[in-house]
Amino acid sequence: MLEDQRWQPVPGTAGAEIYPFLRKPDVCCSNAYLIRTPGDILLIDTGADAGQMDRILSLVEDLLREAPRPVTLFLTHCHADHCYRAARDRRFRAIPGLTVAAEETGARALESGDPVRTVAELMGWEIEPLPVGLPLLAARDREALEMGGGIALHRQEIPLRSGETVLVYHTPGHSPDSICIRLGGCLFIGDLLFSTSPGVAGLAGWDQPALLASVGRVRWILAHEPVSLCCPGHGRSIPAAAMPALLDRLQEEAEGMAEVGAFDRERLADALEHAVDLLQESNRIFAAIAGRLYALAYRLDDLGEAAEARRYQDLLESDQIDTFLADFSRFADEFETGKKLEVQLVLKAVQVIQRIEAHFAGDRLNHVVEASLLRRAGRLLADFMATITGSRDHACLAAADLPPVLRDLIAEALTPPFSDEAFIEAADDPAAYRAELVSRLAYLPLFESVDLSLDAESPLPPVLVDRERFSDEVAGVLEDMAAAGAREIRLSLRREEDAVGLLIRGPAPLSARRLRFYRRKFGLAGASLETFGDDPGLLLLLRPAPS
Repeated sequence: MLEDQRWQPVPGTAGAEIYPFLRKPDVCCSNAYLIRTPGDILLIDTGADAGQMDRILSLVEDLLREAPRPVTLFLTHCHADHCYRAARDRRFRAIPGLTVAAEETGARALESGDPVRTVAELMGWEIEPLPVGLPLLAARDREALEMGGGIALHRQEIPLRSGETVLVYHTPGHSPDSICIRLGGCLFIGDLLFSTSPGVAGLAGWDQPALLASVGRVRWILAHEPVSLCCPGHGRSIPAAAMPALLDRLQEEAEGMAEVGAFDRERLADALEHAVDLLQESNRIFAAIAGRLYALAYRLDDLGEAAEARRYQDLLESDQIDTFLADFSRFADEFETGKKLEVQLVLKAVQVIQRIEAHFAGDRLNHVVEASLLRRAGRLLADFMATITGSRDHACLAAADLPPVLRDLIAEALTPPFSDEAFIEAADDPAAYRAELVSRLAYLPLFESVDLSLDAESPLPPVLVDRERFSDEVAGVLEDMAAAGAREIRLSLRREEDAVGLLIRGPAPLSARRLRFYRRKFGLAGASLETFGDDPGLLLLLRPAPS
């Protein structure tokens, strides 16, 4: 394993040494690797951090004072987090004998200062053209190694003055110009292992079939070349023996990404808006769930059910969701003050969601929280990830007759999830008794003082809708109105030109943010949401199902 910022031998070479700049995975800056030999100075990527570049320049100046020799920057690919400082720092570009080496398609993007291919536009950075003196893997310079199945691995050998050889392998997928670079036993793999990460998959030039082929190419390199250590573009080095399992996971994830959409400025803006909504809605939903657990534990303890109370208290204490959301909130505050980039906030939301999903104990809350709220909590996370990946799955849309759907919803809202008969029958079964007791104590009669009703024109055609999702979101609107003090809520179904409309009227208006949130959620259920200016009513429009 390589140690951060210390000179150490490059395995498999006669005297080459490496000084790695290893960072925690960060979308705004990559690792960099400085290598010295008696005849050469090599640099694998520079990253985008100014402090990191200052340290690189200081070391390179020291090396050149010791012995003048050529300096070659090899770029694993042209994304700005790997090369921004090389393009922008005039001191670096003024190094005597500097040559920039990049795969030929990436070289064209760098020399033209392409803000899309370098993803500088996505980062909100201004990129400058970077001259590339050594375009790599041109047809005349490479050899093709047949791997079987019609897939070739293109390789180029670059001799060094020290007698060592740098080998460059074309491994596109993350980007068209992605390469792996080998010196001795070190294989520099760029962003290969991060290619399927949310917010990375779908970047300009991302190519799922090419990525799958490159997973096979890297397997071939590991099997046929003397590699002992893999050095990624982000994070710590990886023993070659650990790579097959990581490649297996990468392949499995990539195989499920045929429909990933382009992660561009438009999707970043959508994801950013969704991330802000996610923070507020997550706080609301998970605070409601936590409140139920606290209240339930207190009531159980008050009734002498100490063991059962402790079980729900333990569930709260082992749940780190509040911690994750607080961390996200602090990150969002830094974003608001300009300390974080848009893409950083979006990817932080991805990280928080993945952590929440790993801790969310929805399956243990069935007797505590209504199923609709649990489903909404789960979808809250899944829908954001769908925004990140660009997927929009409407496969659950089906013909449904809305009047009975809404009558069932109202009946469920007004009916407690327990009965006296079930409570009496459970008296001789301790486990069943505790389950019934928990259901009673956890029940929150939101609509106890609300006059909730439905009227519907007749006849109405069936509509195309995701029934469960639509019902849950309508339930959410009703809960919002009841929590805001509504004492009368009217639901009206009627024809609206070539659509079926559901009008929801309650005296408590929803905020602009909540309206935006519900507009997105109902859109995924197959309905469009309309409002009436200052009128607190909502109109949901649904398309009739094909006859």
